[in-house]
Amino acid sequence: MATSQETSPPPAEEKLKIRDFYQSYLDACNEQDFDRMQQFYASPHVLVNGEPRTPAQLIERAKSMVAGFADWRLEVWHFAVDGDLVYVHLRLGGTHTGVFQDVEPTGRRVDATEFALYRLLDGKFVELWPMLDMEAVMKQIQ
Repeated sequence: MATSQETSPPPAEEKLKIRDFYQSYLDACNEQDFDRMQQFYASPHVLVNGEPRTPAQLIERAKSMVAGFADWRLEVWHFAVDGDLVYVHLRLGGTHTGVFQDVEPTGRRVDATEFALYRLLDGKFVELWPMLDMEAVMKQIQ
């Protein structure tokens, strides 16, 4: 007689759940809902390029982007999941409407790309390796 056992969701189903989770995070970012963004980060810290950052520090970083680019938006171009790792290629953009890295507002539109690798544990980001093309951003506002 077979016994009922709880099984993990099929890999494709799990990947869709992770994609939905990540899209919820991007929605919070694009809506500048900093309180909601914070719920995606592990506490007491997330390792960013190997350095511990508190959720509050990560939110401050996001706020600095919004301060310089009030309409800052992120859009997924490519997305992949491998176990607890999430690989994302993003398009980012916004209008330079505020001081950003000591550059006064220019009103110029900025478009850039970012590659990011996240590690998830218990539905939270515990590690992050972002690679934003900041040189491209700075060239567009100078």
